[in-house]
Amino acid sequence: MIPFIKNNLHKDICRVPEVHACVLNLYLNGEEYPHKVNDYFPTSAVDNPELLATMKRHMDDEDKHVLIYRKLINKLDQPIIELPMDDVYNHVIKNYTPVSFHILDDDSADIKTEKLASFMAHLHFLELRITTSLQFHGEACQHSPIDYSEKAVSLVLADEKTHVEYTKNAVFDLLPRQRALEMLAIHREAEHKANLQFSYQQLRKLVTIYSHKFPKSRRWIYKLSSSLLEWNLKRG
Repeated sequence: MIPFIKNNLHKDICRVPEVHACVLNLYLNGEEYPHKVNDYFPTSAVDNPELLATMKRHMDDEDKHVLIYRKLINKLDQPIIELPMDDVYNHVIKNYTPVSFHILDDDSADIKTEKLASFMAHLHFLELRITTSLQFHGEACQHSPIDYSEKAVSLVLADEKTHVEYTKNAVFDLLPRQRALEMLAIHREAEHKANLQFSYQQLRKLVTIYSHKFPKSRRWIYKLSSSLLEWNLKRG
């Protein structure tokens, strides 16, 4: 989506508590996702003490973000909603990922290392996309009717930036350089396709359910943007 359209979209979202909470619930459910699956943060497969400590800090950050988002949604006086998996971005990416990173007890040491690197590559592009989204959203929070919006998103964004860097470095630490590049390419493509699907579906829901909440002058732009995202996905 063109940046100035995305800027306006986030501003329009943040101006209306009901719409803002709908988007915040998307972020919230992503942060809660590791507790709902069995293939995230496989700490038992990590031999490097530094990486293990960083992963555990990452897990703590995710739980902290859950509390932040819940507090913000409550301050907006809106409901906290548990979304179906198809509305959780992490899950959408996994649907486009051709390889599993679920580590099994009987996997060999080499396979565990490969899967751990695969998980880190998955996390890298997930966190990179979330960071980009939160940068738009954080600026738009200036238009929120409550002061805590901007503070909350800035706190989460600061953590996400550190997650982007260490996850990519971990892939190169775990695998030979050429294999690391191949692994990153696999997950880059998966995230790209997931981003198109997730973006067009969630934008379409917003402009359908909350059409009356968006300025008339921009509704058609958001609807057109959703259709273009879908078209790009189908183009392959």
